Amino acid sequence: MIIGVNINDLPSPIYKNEKGQNVWTSLQGDMYLVTGVDSHGKRLRIMTDTWRHAHGINVYRGTKWLIRGNRRYKIQTVFN
Repeated sequence: MIIGVNINDLPSPIYKNEKGQNVWTSLQGDMYLVTGVDSHGKRLRIMTDTWRHAHGINVYRGTKWLIRGNRRYKIQTVFN
């Protein structure tokens, strides 16, 4: 915890590399949230502690989030 710094003033840990891909450094305690709709129209909300698991979840329409310090950072959005 950083004393004297507002969490809302910190920049997003996610940035784009030279190939245009979203990149971040994974820290202990990071969680990943997958929200959206599957191909049958059923809403889903899955939380996991590894990006590999979250990345492998097939989402028809939705968003994949990094949760760090009780804040959400958008990693990927899927529109089909």
